[in-house]
Amino acid sequence: MAELTAIFKVKEYILNQIHSNKYLPGDKLPSNLAIARELHVKTDDVYDAIGELITEQVLTDNFEEGPSVKALHPFYYPLNKLFSISEMITCAGYQSGTEYLSLEQQPASILDAEKLGIQDQELITVIERIRTANQVPVVYCLDKIANHHLTCTEYQSRSGSMLKAIEDNTGLSIEYAETEVEAISYEPHISEVLNASPHESLMMLKVTHYDENQQPILYSLNYLKSSLVKFKITRCKGENSDTF
Repeated sequence: MAELTAIFKVKEYILNQIHSNKYLPGDKLPSNLAIARELHVKTDDVYDAIGELITEQVLTDNFEEGPSVKALHPFYYPLNKLFSISEMITCAGYQSGTEYLSLEQQPASILDAEKLGIQDQELITVIERIRTANQVPVVYCLDKIANHHLTCTEYQSRSGSMLKAIEDNTGLSIEYAETEVEAISYEPHISEVLNASPHESLMMLKVTHYDENQQPILYSLNYLKSSLVKFKITRCKGENSDTF
């Protein structure tokens, strides 16, 4: 068995404190000197151990307050499943809600037409809304769909779920979606409506939904606070997969 280093000893100590709930999410760690005295190690070893746990995202470092236990993400969004925002919120034990910012018809741009498989300048329905959890803003949604599939009036008459409105109004079933994930440092309008500070990063999901005939039906831009949502995807080795 390999000899346990002082750095490993400190890491194990901190992890055990977290797992036993002695250090809770958001709690500030004791000083390096206090931990060093507790474990009879050097403060440099404590510093290095904490640095490794910050790299592994077990701890977070606030320049003004020092290292603390990283806060838990309340929401979980599996990228390899068709999973609505409403499901993400309710599965976490919160009440899902919607605040509408705008509902309008407008001509499709070249990009919209490409994403939705329609003609340039064809009418589309554009819905801008905030999804809330217990009335707290969580996700900014910008949804675009061909007007012949769903109008603003038809959407408003439904429950608020975009996928449900599409299925009820058109009879089409969304079978799969292609998702692009992008990190956004700050976006003034969206950060403001999500009550995010300029220092809070956002995650943007560009999602194109397809029906059973592999036709694009809905194009969505979803912005989420990265501090609130954890993403997960299962990757399988394919025939031509590269090795790392």
